Amino acid sequence: MKSNSRVEATDGRTRVGGRRDRIGSDRVGFGFGFERTTTGAMAAVTTADEACAAMERAREVGLEVAEKFMRAVLADAATAEAYARAVGCEKGCAAFFEAPLGAVETLTRVVEMSTTAGAAVEKRIGAIAARSRSVGAEACEAAIGCGLRAEDARAFGETCAATTGDGDAFGVVVSVGLPCSTNVVRFGRVEKGELIVDARAVDPAAPSIWAMTPKSTPEAPTKETQWLYCTDRGSGRAEKMPHFKWTGDLRPAMISHDERTFRGLLTVPKDVVRTDYAETSYPKSEAESRLQQVMYELNDREKEQLRKCCVVSRGALDAVVRAIRPGVVPDELDRICHNYITQHGGYPSPLNYYGFPKSCCISVNEVICHGIPDARPLEKGDIVNIDVTAYIFGYHGDLNETVLVGKPEDVDEKSKHLLKVALECLWRGIDSVKPGARYRDIGDIVTGHAVRNNCSVVKTYCGHGINTLFHCAPNVPHYSNNKAVGSMKKGHSFTIEPMINLGDWRDTTWPDGWTAVTKDGSRSAQYEHTMVCTDDGVDVLTARLPTSPAVFPFVSETEENTVDYLTGRLADASI
Repeated sequence: MKSNSRVEATDGRTRVGGRRDRIGSDRVGFGFGFERTTTGAMAAVTTADEACAAMERAREVGLEVAEKFMRAVLADAATAEAYARAVGCEKGCAAFFEAPLGAVETLTRVVEMSTTAGAAVEKRIGAIAARSRSVGAEACEAAIGCGLRAEDARAFGETCAATTGDGDAFGVVVSVGLPCSTNVVRFGRVEKGELIVDARAVDPAAPSIWAMTPKSTPEAPTKETQWLYCTDRGSGRAEKMPHFKWTGDLRPAMISHDERTFRGLLTVPKDVVRTDYAETSYPKSEAESRLQQVMYELNDREKEQLRKCCVVSRGALDAVVRAIRPGVVPDELDRICHNYITQHGGYPSPLNYYGFPKSCCISVNEVICHGIPDARPLEKGDIVNIDVTAYIFGYHGDLNETVLVGKPEDVDEKSKHLLKVALECLWRGIDSVKPGARYRDIGDIVTGHAVRNNCSVVKTYCGHGINTLFHCAPNVPHYSNNKAVGSMKKGHSFTIEPMINLGDWRDTTWPDGWTAVTKDGSRSAQYEHTMVCTDDGVDVLTARLPTSPAVFPFVSETEENTVDYLTGRLADASI
């Protein structure tokens, strides 16, 4: 989101004022600020399309390899019995195996060759059994991710229940890690020595919490990865926590710093098209673009490119959310986001943007926005916002969601109320979008609903225009009586992202120069979508997908709800 500037009208044209509003080139094309050549843009699109297609093929291969792996490892009764005995599967617990796609393919070939060569059973499955573990149905989220559909959790539970404990039958779960940091999961069971592969699959799933254990920690850093406190808006590092009058219980933790890479940042594949600030940290094309003052109207072709970008952004957010569980470290969640976007051919927009040191923002409890992923493990009862933006196909796509850590019963009722109100505020704002509507009126709508529900609206940060630029006109404040300029037109692309607090609306910033927290230490929640104004309303480009994890604690798959299970959209406008 943009830092909110007081915006004033200049003349009859659609313009906005702002802290970084300087007029740049008047050239309009396709790319950074619509100023790149069409040839270069199409080459970038082709590369990204190829990367996305490769990830889709990897997903399909992963599902096939998981089944092939089970058939190789559990090829006969003697091997299956030895494997179950080595893993130590008790009644109600399945054998769980997880490895990256390449490793599963290699192990499958090794097992097949050793079987053909007549190797001893223990030798064939010894290494695999050592990497396996016995899991019960209660470990479902720890093993394959949170926010699962009921049918996925049911498949996992039934596989665990297949283990009788007397050696006659046991269940098997195989989780294959893809290059984009999502997993695919297949199920099977062995009955009297015969393998039965379940047709059901979890796709996509998350890496297990065991696979997400950091190799380097602040307590035990490796030579390559050090841990330091972030300072100076991301450009500085310190060994000691800075002094500050903290407003709540949360404290900054150290962030990972790779000694082998540029500025300690996560690496981006060479064939990925980067933003102009990827190395300089200064978004020159954005800061000097005329689109800071003039609202651009996307044509149909440009809108579809932005939609493709937003699908990748949505996939990255969903991948991170599935991996959120107690004990998981935000720094590892950031890696998931980074890998998902870059393996699909995109660049994580926050990375090195004005020096921001990570690939997404992770904001916990009283953090309003711009939280830097660090080494503090998530705890039961936390609320955490994940803010993701991908730059791909020549466009930026921005969205965020706030989720609970742990089960709904682990989180206090005020926090769950806060999440519900924040989501309702977002959709009330979205429902007001149509040609001719004034941007300033969104603030009145959002604030009215928040205040009626005993919450407040942050005024320092606002929604923003988004297209080939990360942030541009219009400014979209979420507080009432604002002075935002301009009315919506078909083709305007922008975000709505109200930040809602349980207490006072005021904020302050930590010494790292990025992390915005509530002034009184109360909790804050936020949801965001990227959208385009259409002829008769709005097209939400970052909309949730059928595979998106369930993140609304006030929504049930089976009970009648006032909020739609899939989209989070209000079903009852009178709420």
